[in-house]
Amino acid sequence: MSVQSSVGRRERAPDRPSGGKSATRTFRGDIEGLRAVAVVVVVFDHLLGWPSGGFVGVDIFFVISGFLITSLLLKEHARTGRISLVDFYRRRIRRILPVSVLVLVVTVAVGFLLLPSARALSTLWDGIYSALFVANWHFAAVGTDYLQATNAVSPLQHYWSLAVEEQFYFVWPFLLIVIFALAGRRALSARVLITLVAATTGAITLAFLAWSFFETATSPAISYFSTGARAWELGIGAFVAAAAPGLAKLPLRVRPAIAWLGLALIVASLVLISRDSPFPAPWGMLPVAGAALVIAAGVGQPEQQLLFPLTNPVSRYVGKISYSLYLWHFPVMILLATVLATDSPLYLPLAALLMVVLSVFSFHYVENPIRHSLWLENSVTRKREQMRRPISQNRTGITPVQAWIGALVVVALVLVSVSFIALRGGTPSGPSANFAPVGAGADLGVETTTEPATLLATRQATIAAALAATAWPETIPAFDALGDNSGAPEWVDDNCLSVSEKNAADCIYGDPAAAKTAVLLGDSMAISYMPAIRSALEPLGYNVRSLTMFSCPGVNISVAPKNASDASAATCDDHHAWVYAEVARLSPDLVIMSSLAGSIVRLASGNEGAAALAEWQTATADTLTALQGATDRVAVLSPPPASTPFAECKTLTSAPADCVYSPSSLYQKVVATEQGAIEQFGDFAQYVNVVPWLCVGDTCPAFIADTPVFFDGQHFVREASAQLGPLLAEALFPPAA
Repeated sequence: MSVQSSVGRRERAPDRPSGGKSATRTFRGDIEGLRAVAVVVVVFDHLLGWPSGGFVGVDIFFVISGFLITSLLLKEHARTGRISLVDFYRRRIRRILPVSVLVLVVTVAVGFLLLPSARALSTLWDGIYSALFVANWHFAAVGTDYLQATNAVSPLQHYWSLAVEEQFYFVWPFLLIVIFALAGRRALSARVLITLVAATTGAITLAFLAWSFFETATSPAISYFSTGARAWELGIGAFVAAAAPGLAKLPLRVRPAIAWLGLALIVASLVLISRDSPFPAPWGMLPVAGAALVIAAGVGQPEQQLLFPLTNPVSRYVGKISYSLYLWHFPVMILLATVLATDSPLYLPLAALLMVVLSVFSFHYVENPIRHSLWLENSVTRKREQMRRPISQNRTGITPVQAWIGALVVVALVLVSVSFIALRGGTPSGPSANFAPVGAGADLGVETTTEPATLLATRQATIAAALAATAWPETIPAFDALGDNSGAPEWVDDNCLSVSEKNAADCIYGDPAAAKTAVLLGDSMAISYMPAIRSALEPLGYNVRSLTMFSCPGVNISVAPKNASDASAATCDDHHAWVYAEVARLSPDLVIMSSLAGSIVRLASGNEGAAALAEWQTATADTLTALQGATDRVAVLSPPPASTPFAECKTLTSAPADCVYSPSSLYQKVVATEQGAIEQFGDFAQYVNVVPWLCVGDTCPAFIADTPVFFDGQHFVREASAQLGPLLAEALFPPAA
């Protein structure tokens, strides 16, 4: 799942009374309903994958938050002549921290019970970044990391929007104070002052919007999480708050039309926007404008008229619990998927039930009691409040201590329940009685004593045994230990993925004085084969040189950046030129090439479908032509078909069959294209299709010979790669008939 969402319920009013009428007394039921719309579409998007634009709930939340927080600050200044940063952050802590910390603690704790150790540790770090309100930058970095591209989604990824919002509020109150301070020197009237605030807010918002356009165009993966690219959405809400005196004069007869127009824009955004739409600018303007119109239509009115979808009791209650619902929904979805398959008939109803129960409980027993408590208040405020209501109690009748105890009860109950499920529903960790691996299969990476004609047959029997397994075996490495460090040692340990003139001498394997030389060209897929290549060639008197590069295919073709952090695409053409010059200089006996099949969908030409396949075939032929005269022969290894990452398909209740995969249609077309390009070169070029080494027919297991195949869904575990060595040697140097 690719996950994009925001925080539901936001602070709506000061937590203590003051002289004059406070925002607490001017409650907006339509905004509660708008929160409900936002959180429901976010949950539906994540849980059902529908509607296509459900992730725009984040934008609606940002507008609501910008409006409400700025309204509070402006009312405080109008009432007291100042803005107290201490009071502001005191309220923010009471409002945001208790439930967010509760969800973080429960998620991390349950993660260590249910998730593989590497993923559980990753979730712990995600929790730390989330608690520090820098999750957006953390997930932007992880989300654009090549190694993480196919890894499972973090159960805390949704905290990125909370980080964006709090970062905005680390700055926004200071800006308002500066504006008021500068204006105060001129002794402006209240009307002129608020007009100045509105104009300044509008100018700042436009500047952030311009930056959002720029960052979306240049770094789309980063811009989605970027505070700078998102600040304009909160700024729109702030502008509506600053423009409130003018908006309050709107005629009653036009208000419903404005509100319904806003709702129509929100509905349109849910249908028209997809994950391929440039976001957050310009498409984010559609839901932002809709939310702003709904809010503006109700300014100065205690209750919106003719807006039943937002003001009915159900919508308002969902809006009340939306903050808790937002925080709980994503961990419930991700962690429940480790216990139940997402296509199980129980998954959706159980996920929905858990979300609602946890949200209602935490709202009534943690969020609301602490928000209305006197926690963090000074002694003067405490004394004043204690005269108004029972000591240490809030309007819910629950003391802060009781609220914290309630939070601990949630943690304890969830942990006990999960522990019970883990003990009763987990699959055996030992080998299954129905799993009978062929002994020779485990020796494929080490011994070659088996008669060559039987190697493939032995491998196929080993694969068939893995496909017949009904329980997960003990593997080497263990499933729980799989991570980025499980890849080829030449990649992970030696840092020989991206090779240039600077480190080429450090990326030579085998005896440098060996009589024969082989050169490896390609991207991370190519170096993922290095254990197999070394196992096949070094015993035959070869040294092997890696000339690979991150995200740069072996075929001489220009590619677009894989993501915002993929700087290698810009230098890929230069790398190709250096590589072919290096091959000409070395004059190796053998050149081996391999590239990720997915590179065909990111050609710099922009070609897609049949045109992309034709371009790839032409480039492959041109590459082989260029290598003629520089080497004796070329072997092109097909990439393996991509699988589902173990972290997603291997759960406490899953079986090995749940992780079985098949070559995709695109993959098969890429293989056919490469084969077609190579056939014309006769004995000079050879295509090695590795599918029979990994699959029986079109069915491929997640592990073979008690070894996981991939660590991330597409790159070999180092031990799995080494097992392919004898098969590769047989393919490159078949025995005489």
